[in-house]
Parts: sequence; structure tokens; C-alpha cells
Amino acid sequence: MFYNQLIKLCEERNEKPTPLLKSLGLSATNLKRWQNGSTVNSDILAKLSEHFDVPVDYFFEDDEPADKMVITDDGNSIKKVYNVLAAHPDHIASMYSGTTISSADLNRIAAYMNCSVEYLVPADLAVEGADDGKTSSVIPDKDCILNILEKLAGNAAYRYLQVRISSIIISNLAKKNITMDKLIDINLSEKKIRDLYDLAMPAEKKKGLNFSDLMRISEAFNVSYDFMLTGNGE
Repeated sequence: MFYNQLIKLCEERNEKPTPLLKSLGLSATNLKRWQNGSTVNSDILAKLSEHFDVPVDYFFEDDEPADKMVITDDGNSIKKVYNVLAAHPDHIASMYSGTTISSADLNRIAAYMNCSVEYLVPADLAVEGADDGKTSSVIPDKDCILNILEKLAGNAAYRYLQVRISSIIISNLAKKNITMDKLIDINLSEKKIRDLYDLAMPAEKKKGLNFSDLMRISEAFNVSYDFMLTGNGE
């Protein structure tokens, strides 16, 4: 629920919800409405997202399934809703939810990225439906990986997979001296990048890079997707 995520953020940042809303020019009566399950309009969502420096979809993670996420228009135009998302281009992901991947696809991804399947998805966190032994598509390995990063994680295992792939990308970027600070300097999400570099933080608490992030990295540092995924070719 949106309300739960808002309270969680306030607690993490040591902020009180009521003073926060007032400082943003919002009515504190919204808190009770959100607690009772009312939806949030796009203007308010944009202000809170900017204040906490988190993606819009953060407010609907974990507690609320993606297919139940609702943003009311309340007289706002579709263009205004688009502008909310455009304010966070590094967080815009595919509308498809990723929940399953075949064991054959996991094996070919691991081989392509020169790592083990166990590194990508530990045995105690198996991806649902991953044991059929058949590839899900005939697309090249690189495109398969990019598709995984672009999807919204529909379960913990899929999110873990995205984070592990992202960790390999970060290691490969280090070969070209592309550091955490340099990634933050090109306006990638600072929290996401810092979390990915935090070796003490459990992978399940992190968020992986998405295709928009890789596009920005490729353009800023003139590196190919192949190099980011494999560390080879340049």
C-alpha cells in the first residue's frame, strides 16, 4: 500500500509525515485517506518522489501488486502523468512483469556472463517455473539479459537475478575505471547505485540496473552492452 511505503520512508529519513506534507504544501488529512486505501494523484506522487529521491514505483513495491497500482487523474491530463514519469527516466521500466525464466536460459546467461547459475539465483531462491529445461525464446543471449533487466520484478527471485546481473555489470565497468561516483554523476539513481556498491547490503534489498540505465552508461562512457555484460570486446 502507498501509505505503508510513505511511512517507511519517513521513518528511514527520521521525518514526521504531517510536517512533511505541510512543508510540501499538501494537506495532512491525506494521511488518513491513504491509510484507508485511497489512491494518490499524480501531482502529490511527483512531489513525494522528488523529495525522497526515489522512483515513482517505489511507493507501490512489496505491499501492492503491480497490477493493482492506481494513480488517479483528479482532473490532471495524461500529459501531466507522463511528465511525472519523465522526471525519472532512469526508473521507467517495461510494463511487463518478470516472474519466470527457464533453467536453460539461466544456464546460457551464466555462460555468457562467465558466472555460475548459483551466483545468479541461489538454490534456496529458485525462480518459479525455472526447471523446464527449455529456452523461453530464440533471441541472442545479450538481448535475453537486457529483457530481464527491463522487466518489473514480479517476485524476490527475479529481483535477485536483476541485482546479480547488475553487480557483474558494475565489476566490468570498473575495468574502464567507471566508478560509483562517475555513475552518479551521469544522473543515475544515487540510492540505487550506492546500494549496488554496498557489499554488506543483502542483494534482496537492492534494485538492479534497467535498460535506461545501460543506455545512459553506454552513451556517457562510450562502452558497448557486450562489454558491460561480459567485460570483453573492447
